[in-house]
Amino acid sequence: MTSTINTELNEASLARALEFARENHSAQLVVTQAGETILNTSFDPTPVDIFAVQKGLLSILIGIAEEKYLLEPCDAINHHLDPEWTNLSPWTEASLTIERLLAMTTGMDDELNELGTVGETWRYNNTAYNYLKKILTLHTGMTLNQLSDEWLFGPLGMTETRWIDRSQRLPDGTSISGLTSTASDLEKIGQLVLNNGNHRDTNLVPSHYLNQMTAPGSEENPAWGYCWWNNNQPYHRNPFKEQKIVEGTILPQAPADLVAARGLLENGLYIVPSLQLVVARTALPRSPKESREKFEQPFWKLLLNTE
Repeated sequence: MTSTINTELNEASLARALEFARENHSAQLVVTQAGETILNTSFDPTPVDIFAVQKGLLSILIGIAEEKYLLEPCDAINHHLDPEWTNLSPWTEASLTIERLLAMTTGMDDELNELGTVGETWRYNNTAYNYLKKILTLHTGMTLNQLSDEWLFGPLGMTETRWIDRSQRLPDGTSISGLTSTASDLEKIGQLVLNNGNHRDTNLVPSHYLNQMTAPGSEENPAWGYCWWNNNQPYHRNPFKEQKIVEGTILPQAPADLVAARGLLENGLYIVPSLQLVVARTALPRSPKESREKFEQPFWKLLLNTE
């Protein structure tokens, strides 16, 4: 431990948070403040599937693609993919944009049938989201791993992060990909976001995109932006219970300026600019019953000594 830790983080709170992580199926845990590592523990060093945390990384790749003039978030999907990639009417499909896929306001179910209103209804649509990966690979002529290595993983030194094919497929037959990583690699993404997209005097992601990425993406779920969560809205919706409004912020134990990429088993990457804090936690694979255990909120309560 060091004497430069903020008053919100002290040796006792860090020790309690670390022990809680150890006892609750964590694979790795990294905590940095002002660029200094204050916790870096691997209970199991093997990269794990980080589930929906991948969406935060994919969103950053979209921001880099915008900087490279390959696309804009306001672009219609049909400018990049052949029409009839959904089961919507032609005029409704034409209203789907990159930002609506990122914001999860697609107005579709998982089979890409109409379910709600495009641009308004918030629903966690993993099928539609995965077409963003196809757009990136079509524009670059590279695989998702190749373009990620060139644009992000290589520059940041993320040597343990790889896209992998899952058994599930999109309606067009394309494999749905997962992402394996470690907390140490994810922390580098956190530093990039904390530094407004800058890495070693090079701007990798435009700051205006990062601001939009973490801003409210819809009225129905203002805590969700472009595949990132914010902690400053009065209500939010759970990805698995979209119809239910949950009063309060996603993490009442943490500062309002926290932003996060969060996945199943409570894998997570969290950035708190006011504390210059980055927290990355990966979770060990476990059974569906065990996966219902709660980690995120009690961990942050211990880490920040919040009541």
